[in-house]
Amino acid sequence: MKRLLFALFLITLATQSFAEDKKAADKPKMQFMGAYDAGQAGASIYKMFDPTEDVVCYILMPETAGRKAVEGGKWIYDGNSVGSISCLKVKLPVVPLVPSAPQK
Repeated sequence: MKRLLFALFLITLATQSFAEDKKAADKPKMQFMGAYDAGQAGASIYKMFDPTEDVVCYILMPETAGRKAVEGGKWIYDGNSVGSISCLKVKLPVVPLVPSAPQK
């Protein structure tokens, strides 16, 4: 039983370190599409587009976030009471297409 738990522990550590080692450049990026007033002081709604999945997300979040440095050059962000995300799959092109030249 101890060996099984130890093996599971090692597998968990290995998968966590692999996930943390993935560089930001390797991850797909969402495209910023706009910011909107949330009707609440210090918060905005941000519209983001994921071109790999054709998904649009609306993110309600604070305009600034407090944080503090911890060991290893990483950050811990302070908690807040504002934040949510809503995403939906789009069926129409989100990015405006370049109009073609008029035909004569």
